[in-house]
Amino acid sequence: MNTMFKNRAAEREEVEALLPWHAAGTLSRREADMVERALAADAGLAAQYETVREDLAETIAANESLGAPSARAMQKLMADIAADVSTARRTRR
Repeated sequence: MNTMFKNRAAEREEVEALLPWHAAGTLSRREADMVERALAADAGLAAQYETVREDLAETIAANESLGAPSARAMQKLMADIAADVSTARRTRR
């Protein structure tokens, strides 16, 4: 296997690893440019990126459909935390 092929394979692996972050828009400008160039040059990679984008959209939709916890749930959580802190203080004494 020649060095040029190894470098291309390593770069493709790096780009594949960056796809979720590119879909989320969290890459640096340099990384985003590298991913965009790779997507333009590789149809298979571009198809993989579309799958990543679809998965991200589905995950966001699923999480948003869960809704927010009730105010009562937050009150209970805070009461439980306060009870744990109080118990921990008594235990240390």
